[in-house]
Amino acid sequence: MQQDKCAMKVSTDSMILGSWVEVGQAQTMLDIGTGTGILALMLAQKSADRAHIMAIDIDEDSAMQAQENVKNGPWPNKIDVICGDINAAIASRFDLIVSNPPYFETPAAPTQAYQTQAVNRQVARQFSHLSPASLFSRVAELLSPEGRFYCLYPSESETDIVETGARHHLFAQRIMQVQHSETSSPYVNGYMFSKNDSQVDIRRETLVIRQANNQYTPQFKSLCQGFYLSF
Repeated sequence: MQQDKCAMKVSTDSMILGSWVEVGQAQTMLDIGTGTGILALMLAQKSADRAHIMAIDIDEDSAMQAQENVKNGPWPNKIDVICGDINAAIASRFDLIVSNPPYFETPAAPTQAYQTQAVNRQVARQFSHLSPASLFSRVAELLSPEGRFYCLYPSESETDIVETGARHHLFAQRIMQVQHSETSSPYVNGYMFSKNDSQVDIRRETLVIRQANNQYTPQFKSLCQGFYLSF
């Protein structure tokens, strides 16, 4: 997996999201903000032979890198990588949509460290370039009636994310709170949304990444074992 051209590198969060996604019988899938293409490749590994994944990124270098990774991977015929904006480049409907979106606010008083970041990294990290409202609005248009949408956002924004989804007729079905350790607070949530509003209670889960000895927990290994060669 090459990532030298990408603003955002492969992360534990991406691995968790891709491992957590249940592909089921989905035939058409979309990865929004694909970066290195890691989530698209994980979907390809988990899906049926006839499934098709579209991976899109607004950053030209990232899209080029994802294309290279797909071409050199085991499933080049299952994935198409597109450089473009999700608001203009897609007209299809999808059974499954995934996104590890930007979720940092642009600082009111940017630090020197922030200002010296490459522009493409700022775009990849700041949700001013793809706010939750903008993302959910577009996902609602692109998702099939029985489709599912998986994404990640900071745990502290849970209420806002669930409410934003509902305003766009996307309803949280599952929430996984992710903790670095047993003693740390959740730092990021995985969400699964659908257009079905009949579910009374959200199914809640917790994932702890590391034990007190800093080794991965059995739970984390079980979730991600299909994608870590060392497990």
